[in-house]
Amino acid sequence: MLGVPFIDRWLSNTFKPKTFDDAVDRLSYVTTATLLTFFSIMVSCKQYVGSAIQCWMPMEFKGGWEQYAEDYCFIQNTFFIPERSEIPGDVEDRQKAEIGYYQWVPIVLAIQAFMFYLPSWIWSSLYKQCGLDFPSVISEAEALRSSDSDTRKKGISKLVAFIEDILETRSKNEYGRFYCYRFGKGLGSMTSVLYICIKLMYLANVFIQFIILNKFLGNETFLWGFHTFADLYAGREWQDSGVFPRVTLCDFSVRKLANVHRYTVQCVLMINMFNEKIYLFIWFWFVFVLITTLVNTICTIWRLSIDSSRHNYIRSLLSGGQHNMKDERFPIGKFTNHGLKQDGVLLMRFIDDHAGAMVTKEICSSLFQNYLQNDPYARPVHHGHSTKSTSPGIEEGPHEHLYTPEKMGLMVPDYPIKQA
Repeated sequence: MLGVPFIDRWLSNTFKPKTFDDAVDRLSYVTTATLLTFFSIMVSCKQYVGSAIQCWMPMEFKGGWEQYAEDYCFIQNTFFIPERSEIPGDVEDRQKAEIGYYQWVPIVLAIQAFMFYLPSWIWSSLYKQCGLDFPSVISEAEALRSSDSDTRKKGISKLVAFIEDILETRSKNEYGRFYCYRFGKGLGSMTSVLYICIKLMYLANVFIQFIILNKFLGNETFLWGFHTFADLYAGREWQDSGVFPRVTLCDFSVRKLANVHRYTVQCVLMINMFNEKIYLFIWFWFVFVLITTLVNTICTIWRLSIDSSRHNYIRSLLSGGQHNMKDERFPIGKFTNHGLKQDGVLLMRFIDDHAGAMVTKEICSSLFQNYLQNDPYARPVHHGHSTKSTSPGIEEGPHEHLYTPEKMGLMVPDYPIKQA
């Protein structure tokens, strides 16, 4: 990006996309964080290597005096008074007109970049505690997409067995419930709850970014970017609006023997030409990220929390046969809630996003077949007669009610299926 090998390598390694997230997550912790880091480096080069400020000096200032005055005015805040207005004589009035953000622009941009990266770092650190090895599963699924037929069959079989182990599809533990989420060891909702919390952190971060931006620039409205763009479109420049002024005033004192001489000099802040364009772009970019993150967060909560949404998604992965998967006899809901659980549905979505729909359909179909073979007499919902089994929680019925893959119109792969 910058043409500097060390910096390019550091940026690519730091903001490296992960396999266990979606495109909107990467919009925040990769794209936005990289943009802010790039702007921070660019402003730092101009500010500390180039000439950030130049001041008009009295004739009596010679040599080092001019350099001292410019350094002092850059470190100390300058103040902006419109050209058509009279410079106030009161020191307090001048202090009220001070602007001091330009010295801190690189540091604040770097902090904002870190804040966009922080939710991803927390997610990468905590998901491992839930016992799901998302990167391994998704990486293997991505590799299977381009594999030959025999390698693909063997890989699907091994991957399905591994997914069953990490999802604990046969666990019968007791659990507590809060709405649609079950809490307890191995109950398959901890990772989903964590991921929703991370999504809310991404959303809250964008709101906090707007607050930081407005406070930092001294604006009281969240529509600062829109107003600034409207001013520029109407031809109202910084001389009247006072937004990122290029020409400011600076007060400083010089001691000569026992006397203190006070000077007011006029300075040019060349750095504000960069700051204006950068922050105007950042404001509109934050609006885009906010809208995208808000919609994505709502959709994620809906997809993982609402039973019908999860059932419909798994039903779409299992569709493609000659039977109608919406038939109420088929235990899609039980497989989704007790086989895959919330975490399994989340994993299927990650695989779908990174490895494609075909690989995801094959994996989900194999998981479903294994689930039916391990529990073939799951209670069907039908209008016929059924008798109670001697085993608690099991319904007996005619043999045609057994859930075989062929009867359900599933894609039946020709490789071995893991047995209970």
